[in-house]
Amino acid sequence: MRTLLMLALALPLAGCYTVNQAKLGNFVADTVQPGMPLEQAVTRLRVEDFSCNTSSAGSVTICTRTQQRLARGACVERVDLIRSQSSANVVGAVDILEIKCAKKW
Repeated sequence: MRTLLMLALALPLAGCYTVNQAKLGNFVADTVQPGMPLEQAVTRLRVEDFSCNTSSAGSVTICTRTQQRLARGACVERVDLIRSQSSANVVGAVDILEIKCAKKW
């Protein structure tokens, strides 16, 4: 019975988000790369629950994803897709910003 109680207490914690900048960097590097069509990069990030600003103005498409942390507030992951200087429809560079977390306590 005690084992069952410990398992029941641990399950809600199993899905908790922990801040890991290196993991985010590796994920983004595997998902989007400079030289790919901007539309394809945005689609790939949206599949992974990112919300992207698809305005045609400016040279940067900002993509963010909010991750909830148990009792500690939310964290925002941000990836900037910088358009190529030669073509506005191509990713020229990918900038992965530092994960920002709200301080709930």
